[in-house]
Amino acid sequence: TDKDGLHAENDEDSTVGYIYIAGGTITIDAGDDAIHATTIAQVDGGTIDLTGAEGIEGTYIQINGGEISIAAADDGINAGQKSNFATPTVEVNGGELTIVMGSGDTDGVDSNGNLYLNGGTLNITAQSPFDYDGTAQNNGATLIVNGTETDTITSQMIINAGNATAKVANAEPKIPPWELPT
Repeated sequence: TDKDGLHAENDEDSTVGYIYIAGGTITIDAGDDAIHATTIAQVDGGTIDLTGAEGIEGTYIQINGGEISIAAADDGINAGQKSNFATPTVEVNGGELTIVMGSGDTDGVDSNGNLYLNGGTLNITAQSPFDYDGTAQNNGATLIVNGTETDTITSQMIINAGNATAKVANAEPKIPPWELPT
């Protein structure tokens, strides 16, 4: 089915919908998001094996520890504006994350806001390991992308000109010196 594995939200209050995992062993095979929290998804420990369209989705995602394996068809970890609670953010302070993405327009770690990698190890196999719209900082995390250790957080952005869309790696938005026809 197209259901989430763990899902936390409140139809009447978009500032609630919190998932906290402190430990244990969790295996989720979901048709949509393996874990979906409207506000915060926080993992402090445990052995977590996630399969779904998206592994972990929420407005603010904080990983402090644990062994997390994600196999996803869309985004492995996705911080989007699910509520007005906070700016979409992915914050990794510890843990061992292994993210394997399907082919196509997929992102290992996607933040529609900020991306802070302060510790832990992220081992990502993906065409697009990172995608973010705000600030991205690697303050001490170990990054392994497609088998190669790196210090660089690459990003991609979508450029839409009329009906043509292009994805550009490590791009900064530029304003063209000409006007596109309407």
